[in-house]
Amino acid sequence: GVKLLTLVGHEGYVRCVRISLDGQVICSGGADKRARLWNGATGTPSQIMRGHDGIVHGVALNADASLVYSGSDDKSIREWDAMSG
Repeated sequence: GVKLLTLVGHEGYVRCVRISLDGQVICSGGADKRARLWNGATGTPSQIMRGHDGIVHGVALNADASLVYSGSDDKSIREWDAMSG
């Protein structure tokens, strides 16, 4: 595939990525127990969601990318506000 962006910020590996329907928001989850939001055009970080006690294995965005969902090894699913983390 074609390299779109390089996202610099996770400590350790990135486990999952989702892109909003309009391509403006990228959400990632990783071994650092965090979910992160990025500007889809520039790759600039915009939010860090902290709270999981395990690796984040899955992330999702609602239709307008105002909510982020993350699932972790800690057996929790969390809902986050995309604006405030």
